[in-house]
Amino acid sequence: MCGILGLVAEDQLAITKLDGKIIQHRGPDDDGYFESDGIKLIHYRLSILDLSDHAHQPMSTDDGRFVIVYNGEIYNHLEIRQELGSEFEFKSQSDTETILLAFSKWGVNTFAKLNGIFALAVYDTTSRELFLARDPFGVKPLYYCHQDEFFGFSSELKALVQISGFDKTLDYKAIFNYIQYLYAPGIATAFQHVRKLDSGSYLKLSLDHPEQFEIIRYYNWPLSVKKSDKTEKQWVDELDALLQQAVKRQLQSDVPVGYFISGGLDSSLLAAMHRKLFPNQSIKGFTISDAINKEEGFDEDLPFAKLLAAHLNLDLEVISSQKMNPHALDNMIWHMDEPQGDAVPLYIDAISKLAREKGYYVLISGMGGDDLFSGYRRHQAYAWDPYLAGLPLTFRRWIKSASHILPDDIPKFRRLRKLLSNFDYKDLNERLVSYFDWIGTEETRQLFSEQVKTQLHDYDPHDIFLKELKDLPKDISGLTRQLYLESRYYLPDHNLNYTDKIGMKHGVEIRVPFLDKDLVQFSFSLPDPYKLKGNTTKYLLRKLGERYLPPEILYRKKTGFGGPVRRWIKNELQSKIDTELSAEKLKKLGIFNPHAVHALLVDNKSGKRDAAYSILALLAIQTWIRQFVKN
Repeated sequence: MCGILGLVAEDQLAITKLDGKIIQHRGPDDDGYFESDGIKLIHYRLSILDLSDHAHQPMSTDDGRFVIVYNGEIYNHLEIRQELGSEFEFKSQSDTETILLAFSKWGVNTFAKLNGIFALAVYDTTSRELFLARDPFGVKPLYYCHQDEFFGFSSELKALVQISGFDKTLDYKAIFNYIQYLYAPGIATAFQHVRKLDSGSYLKLSLDHPEQFEIIRYYNWPLSVKKSDKTEKQWVDELDALLQQAVKRQLQSDVPVGYFISGGLDSSLLAAMHRKLFPNQSIKGFTISDAINKEEGFDEDLPFAKLLAAHLNLDLEVISSQKMNPHALDNMIWHMDEPQGDAVPLYIDAISKLAREKGYYVLISGMGGDDLFSGYRRHQAYAWDPYLAGLPLTFRRWIKSASHILPDDIPKFRRLRKLLSNFDYKDLNERLVSYFDWIGTEETRQLFSEQVKTQLHDYDPHDIFLKELKDLPKDISGLTRQLYLESRYYLPDHNLNYTDKIGMKHGVEIRVPFLDKDLVQFSFSLPDPYKLKGNTTKYLLRKLGERYLPPEILYRKKTGFGGPVRRWIKNELQSKIDTELSAEKLKKLGIFNPHAVHALLVDNKSGKRDAAYSILALLAIQTWIRQFVKN
């Protein structure tokens, strides 16, 4: 896992001056650069596979034609070496060399062969063409910036801001999304001239005509519907084999590998697969204690993590959530590159820091299990919508209106109130996308100043999801549509973004076995009842878990994972709110409407409504602007 940065420009002095030290935390073990007429590639290395100098980057083919800088891990690189045959003589054990030589033979067709997590750049010195590629599911970040003077790319947005002449014009549509969703789905960022390379895509650029770059999709989601007469046991057996295969692949490492252990189903299953594969191997786990917070709806994970540790003989490190500091918000936003309004990154921060101190530079996470196998409460809720849609619209509007009497300080009533906030939906696609909202579209719009609101007058943040749904095959189920949106947008643009950035803050690589390509293919071939059966989420995962895990873990109540945001907003972060969201500061900035923001603060403080996450999102945007725009 590493950090990459590149610049294409006619100004050779700008090329020479390019400095990537701002992302050195991603690769503390080694660094290097390649510079030629009109281009520079920089690499910072976190050594995971082949710790020798033979794996140094940038890496070139023997003839010097192809040069690569690469961030990630390719879990099937040994199989690719076998496919390449005796045509090549390998000088290292690194997957970097595997990709490089594969590209020299197959070109862009190489990307579809890779099973792993990656963001990479390959430069062809002969044709003067640059190729960027990102893994199928967006685990590894890759930003690019195109302006008249240059084309730049990097693992982290902050490196692009350092380029001389960088245009800091804001994208208010993306900022709208950071409030409504807590993240920006798709390729947008808060800068108009910076975009994320879409997952499963590659970019091709000629140094002679950099303004004419093109983006091509090399991976398509496995959404075709296929009937199957497999029995439940056959499905469980196949899942068992695929999950073991995914874990085995992702244990490839020349440094110690540890686990996030929450005592939940997903991370517990991954650790159980490790124990099955290597019965006598020591396994290290990391967990959080003191996270119980009834106001937030979270229960304590520690008893379940300890139960799993005893069951699988894990060496468990426990970190108290009391060490989480809400005043670390600025630093958190700086490292995430994007103004995401969530406190979970602070947990990732604490665990990654301790893991690094203990010598564990790789951690395995259960992220993706909920998104692929149906683990969220909103999946349960949406399952009822086809039936509830038959209720008269006037009646549903009355129910929505009446839901405002439900108190927001009790988690189950708060969830019900949120569930009913869009109960007047006109069609099921509209209902589906509403589950991603933290605040309504029109209320979000009113938070902006009149000047900005003019630019946003016809903007609908749901359009990106609705267009995607419109283009999906007509015969796939509602649940599959929902899981596709989870996996396509919520997972990479929210969860995986903060997971990668915060892990790499400490030089720790975080792997996600549930996003193994073969396992993703399997999950989308799985009939709905094996994902959500009645009210039982992740049904097939639980049936597999019966082979390996205690029932207390298998059937524990869904609790979620997050920081005490509501308490922080009312207490620890109050002084920051008074400063960052003051009428004077908001008016000076000119983006937000001070009166609308004040009304939101008052309603939250009085208990009239729960707006804690929306307020945190506004704080995140303010601190992001201060660090990325005003610095």
